[in-house]
Amino acid sequence: MPAVVSAEQTSTQEFNQALQDLETASKQPAKSRTHQVQPLIQSICTFAYENGLPTLALVSLVDVVTSPNHLDQANTAVLIKGLYPAGKVPSDVICTIINSLGQGQPKPSPSTQNLLLRWLVLVYEVLDDPTILVRLYNVLFNLLDMISIRSNFALTLLELSRSYGNEPALLGLLKVYKKFYPDVIIGQAVAGKPSSFEYPDPEWRDQLRSIQDANTRSLEAMRLNGNPFKVVRRGVKRSRVAVVPEALTFRADESSTTLEEIDGVHDFVDKLEKIALPNQLVSAIDDPLLRKYVVLRGNDLPAQRIDDWLSLFFDAQLQFQEQMEGLGKPLIEVLEKALNHAHYTKSLPTSVYSFLEAFLDRWDGTESRELVLGLLAYLPLQDFEDLHRTILSKLEAAMLDNTAESSGALLEYYTFLLRHWTSLLLSVPDSQSPEVPRMTTAFAALANHASLLSLSLLASHPPSQATISAVLAYHEALAHAISHATTRPQIRILTPSTATIYLLVFLHPSLSTLSRLCSVLATYKRTFETTMIKPPPGSRHEYPRDYVNHFNGFLMDICNLLWRSRAFNNTDTNALGCLVPAAVLPPLRAYVDALRPPQPFQSLFSLSHNPSLSGLSIAAFRDLEDKMRQEGGGGRARTKHTGPVTQRSLEALAMDGGVKVVWADYRLEVLKWLGDRGVDGIGELMFCTMKHLMAAKSA
Repeated sequence: MPAVVSAEQTSTQEFNQALQDLETASKQPAKSRTHQVQPLIQSICTFAYENGLPTLALVSLVDVVTSPNHLDQANTAVLIKGLYPAGKVPSDVICTIINSLGQGQPKPSPSTQNLLLRWLVLVYEVLDDPTILVRLYNVLFNLLDMISIRSNFALTLLELSRSYGNEPALLGLLKVYKKFYPDVIIGQAVAGKPSSFEYPDPEWRDQLRSIQDANTRSLEAMRLNGNPFKVVRRGVKRSRVAVVPEALTFRADESSTTLEEIDGVHDFVDKLEKIALPNQLVSAIDDPLLRKYVVLRGNDLPAQRIDDWLSLFFDAQLQFQEQMEGLGKPLIEVLEKALNHAHYTKSLPTSVYSFLEAFLDRWDGTESRELVLGLLAYLPLQDFEDLHRTILSKLEAAMLDNTAESSGALLEYYTFLLRHWTSLLLSVPDSQSPEVPRMTTAFAALANHASLLSLSLLASHPPSQATISAVLAYHEALAHAISHATTRPQIRILTPSTATIYLLVFLHPSLSTLSRLCSVLATYKRTFETTMIKPPPGSRHEYPRDYVNHFNGFLMDICNLLWRSRAFNNTDTNALGCLVPAAVLPPLRAYVDALRPPQPFQSLFSLSHNPSLSGLSIAAFRDLEDKMRQEGGGGRARTKHTGPVTQRSLEALAMDGGVKVVWADYRLEVLKWLGDRGVDGIGELMFCTMKHLMAAKSA
């Protein structure tokens, strides 16, 4: 089968062919060429404008325009203006251009040299090594006597001067520039104020930024899947708009190395002890490699420096917020980077915590909600009453507006916070630490608070799939947390709300809801069973008999509904009768008996009659019938079961010549059939609750 070639691959192949043809044609006189130059240059420039030039292609094209060639001035100008680098411009390209400047037969024309100098100014912010021009400063300065290119020379030198500060020596040098070219350097510049120099081509710069940003995103995506141990630059330097500085190191010596020099995990490990800290450690909230280094370094100094920088920034932003409405772009940028940092470190810097505490007083509950809740999900495990007073009460006041959407979003936040606190509680190295009881109490308080919110969400608003899913997701997170009680003594089993269980079963029935709820209850059942038999060493938690029996009542009621056909029965051990008052049962039974066709009252929620399961149960039985007939033990093919399967209907089917299936085997087959299709929560609960099913499951 032939390989499929994408449009991107085709475009790259055409570009490479055009570049190869241009290199050949540039060395040939116009009359001897086999290819026309103009279409080749147009193809190359179009590709460069859309994608940027790879480093090797950039080197080749710079060699073409700086070496003796047969290209006319118009084509050369078009080619130089189209040199958009896709990444950093290497130093050898700069050296090649500087080497081509000046007077002499092999040198490019003055017009070409002017264009090359102008291009140096345009790409100055994306040089791989900005100091290369500083090291060549004397060479550039000595070329100022060339009148034809003096203007662009002066602009290049001025850009260098700006990049390295307003030192007295540089101010004196600007006076020299003023003497050589007074139209570029005016008197105000000598006094230390901005000069009349303007960026040569803002539109060209904007396109370069767009290309570099696109390539940076692509590199970052590759880094996540490939090499995360390399600093990736963010494209064109944006000193006027960028808030968080890049990771740059200017104080490394011969005995140390910089993060910029790291090129792979082995290089990182080998040089870990020799890495010099970058100048701005706050870059760690944006640079993954620096973030790894700061975490592995295990020193409080980097974290303190990051926190100090963020604290100053947030203080300024809070003052600024008093004069405007909404979050500004700089603040959103820093908060987004702080969130990425929190995702990695699983902790929230103190400065971010303090900012959020002050910011929630004026937050409207909707602007950048995902960002704010994402940061708050990493709040440290602390006294819940204090946390609720200082932060959570403000959050609830801002978000809740008597709608299911706002309550659901708040419950989702509490679910994320519960997962974070679970990780913190499990990571305590010493379960006998005096801090553990305080942490356990705070965790239980959060769980109880969120449980009340989930109950309120179910009882106060019309049901929707989103709200039900949010409630189930919270209880799944809580069940996962308490499942560690079998091995971790700092975890206490916290049972779900009684009303929540029955509201999910009766008021919001669906196959997904029933399966997920049964899975949660099965997790509780296994955890209780293991913990009661063999508590983890050092456990301080006691579970009174009434506490355990109340939970067993949930299990008995669900089993009575789905498996035992004894709905609302409260005479069995621990059964709660689904909390239905005895006075309600007679009229409810009379209503069901009056239905046509009549329905069995106590079997109304069984596998065969449950609204969410009846269709699947009969489908499972149809598959069983077909399987038994194929194996030769299924009776007459024309005799098939009709309607919901019951114990009596199976007996009648066998007497009429159909397949012979006993009631217990039918129910077991339904559980296995559902499990094979991903609906395994119901079977999970039945198998761990009904003891006689254990052997059947193994078989």
